[in-house]
Amino acid sequence: MKYLVSLGVLAAAIAAPQAVSQTPAGTAEGRHGSVTLSAGFPEDPRTFAVQAGGAMRASRLGGSGCVGFITEDPSFVLTYEDAGDVFDLMISAASEADTALAVRTPGGDVLCDDDGGASGFNPGVTVESPSSGRYEIWVATYSAGIGYPEAALHISELAYSDANPFARTVNAEAPAGASLSLRAGFRDDPASIEVAQGGDVRFGPLGSSCTGFGAEAPSARLTYRAGRYQLYISTESERDGTIAVLAPDGSWHCDDDGAGNLDPGVVFSEPQSGDYLIWAGTFSEAGAQTATLHVSEIGYAGVDNSVDVSGQPHHGAHRLRAGFSPNPFAMGVEAGGPVRADQALADHTVIEGYCYGYITREPTMRLTWTGNGEPLFISAGSDADTLLLVNGPDGGWWCNDDGAGDLNPGVTVDDGPDGVYDIYAATFSPEETATATVYISQTGFGPEAVSTRVDPSLDPRFGAFTLDPASGSVPYELELEAGGPLRAYQAGFRSTDYCVGYVSREPSLVINWAPDSAAPFAVYFDAERDTTLAVQLPDGTWRCNDDGSIGLNAGLSLDGEPGFYRIYAGTYGSEPAPARLHITTEELPR
Repeated sequence: MKYLVSLGVLAAAIAAPQAVSQTPAGTAEGRHGSVTLSAGFPEDPRTFAVQAGGAMRASRLGGSGCVGFITEDPSFVLTYEDAGDVFDLMISAASEADTALAVRTPGGDVLCDDDGGASGFNPGVTVESPSSGRYEIWVATYSAGIGYPEAALHISELAYSDANPFARTVNAEAPAGASLSLRAGFRDDPASIEVAQGGDVRFGPLGSSCTGFGAEAPSARLTYRAGRYQLYISTESERDGTIAVLAPDGSWHCDDDGAGNLDPGVVFSEPQSGDYLIWAGTFSEAGAQTATLHVSEIGYAGVDNSVDVSGQPHHGAHRLRAGFSPNPFAMGVEAGGPVRADQALADHTVIEGYCYGYITREPTMRLTWTGNGEPLFISAGSDADTLLLVNGPDGGWWCNDDGAGDLNPGVTVDDGPDGVYDIYAATFSPEETATATVYISQTGFGPEAVSTRVDPSLDPRFGAFTLDPASGSVPYELELEAGGPLRAYQAGFRSTDYCVGYVSREPSLVINWAPDSAAPFAVYFDAERDTTLAVQLPDGTWRCNDDGSIGLNAGLSLDGEPGFYRIYAGTYGSEPAPARLHITTEELPR
């Protein structure tokens, strides 16, 4: 009879690690042990301590779907005896790291799995109707360069297991290596001390944002009496550091590069009074190091990385109204500054884009806009690679890097509300400033204010057609040229779909869909190039698609309300391409 056993019983079955053997395939010893089991073995599952990973790609074993990195010799060897047709052989692994499995059977077949085990990123391989003989088992790490994480190897005839009695974790009860006591408003900000950094314990189990390796014991204990200030905790070292902080309320806070220059940092906007346990880690397992721990109420390492949108703008305040002339308005500015934008805006509302680069604390320039809800285009031109960050009247931010083309940024504020816009011109380095020109327009980006928007009211490039499925005019086909100069994501397709590619300003064609009542139809392309598609529906809304049909061809299925459909044939790349458009009442081909 078979029995399931507790973890306490499992621990007794740990096999001692063994040295690497360079013997030929099929005779190598298991690096972490071996076992002989007969079919129907008791104390199922049997669990063994191994270390996952290695420098060799598992795909070299030749099996289908073999991923990850392994040692040349197997992690473990199972000799299976008295096999019959009663049990399958179920081999699984459990680890705090993302692991995979490879199993070479007595017959030479290699069976592999990545995430098919009992849970999460744990792997499992089932050998159906197993033969007696030698099974070589490799426990792989999915990623390279993450060391040799501890793992539990389970051998069963019943089920996979995700138990891991060998996992190591940090110990909040252990004495901290250093201590620091501060109260809100402390002098000599930042408070800095040397601490131990790194170790062989993974931070991964502490939370989804926790990476790297540290020691079991905290590097430092900070006793803090909170007040009205934010609390910044960071480390600085010559290595790529990480950090894990256990707050007084029991929550974990982790970071990798938040303090800049590969240094980690966490910020508490409303810190609590109490003990903060701090683990200074390294991104890769590299043994014990030293780091400088900084505690500040100003910013990481005592550097103020905040913005002041109410401050005096460096290049003046300007007022514009809808219909202003000349168009565009242009202002020469200096881009760049000492403030790291992603840290400064970490707790701000970002409406569009990714906010990064280096800026001044005060705005580069300020615009007071009266536009009656019309679109507002803000761009910059420079010989350097610059960025734009714009704080709008409601406090939200628009951020952009290369939206105006040629490494120049551009921000579009649809239905631009009246009010104050604080404009920041940024560079990619805190040591770099650049001469730039900021352009403000109602039509488009750059000195020519070239429009980036489609205009559905223009005459279609390839004609307008009335189609009625009852009249036999469907299916319909048309040869056309897809593509154009406008980037779809800037073109004004206000759609919940993901709009990509390049399109023309005017529609490719207009279809007057004329059934008596709604009749669904599909639009798709047949082309040798990667096509995209945007369609304005009769109610004025938009639909977009990239690869909805066969291969890289775009296609959309539409409800078919009667009315005008303005169709834009796009290309994924910037070069136009010939394409055949199809309209059918059949299902979209895939």
